[in-house]
Amino acid sequence: MKLQLRGLDPSDGCSALKLGDEIYAPLKSFLKKEAKKLHKENLARTFVLVEEGKTRVWAYITTLCTQVSVEQFVEPALVDGFRYKDYPAIRLARLAVDKDVQRAGAGSQLIDFVLGLAVEHIMPHTGCRFLIVDSKAPSVSYYTKKGFRKIGPVADGDGQLTSMYIDLNRLTT
Repeated sequence: MKLQLRGLDPSDGCSALKLGDEIYAPLKSFLKKEAKKLHKENLARTFVLVEEGKTRVWAYITTLCTQVSVEQFVEPALVDGFRYKDYPAIRLARLAVDKDVQRAGAGSQLIDFVLGLAVEHIMPHTGCRFLIVDSKAPSVSYYTKKGFRKIGPVADGDGQLTSMYIDLNRLTT
């Protein structure tokens, strides 16, 4: 099956996504109930993998602009001379891949797309230093393999999420 990457469309079928483990149920719920509204209102952007000419979503990624506190990082002087209390960032807010296409590169394709989007289209026009994700425990090793480094547990969470980052500046030098 050849999948095409594009922006979420109002006609996309968001109910068929199968994610397996119940821990990922909120990812399917988000796609079904919130993603189209947030996309339309420019609060987040969702990109989907679908078969060409079809609307069934096989995988998706949602991004938004954010910031991350300098104090969250173990290395407090991660960026020498930065005088603000927060680093500008992009948040990888959601990433889900249907269990029938997992381990076929769909998740990597979506992350690589966002990295390219940041480096080629966002960073040339505005300050943006990090790609941030709050990972569920079973996904930490996946994000580590993709080059993310741990920041630490999510402060507002119940300890079930680990905040991680990629320094986008490394990709431009």
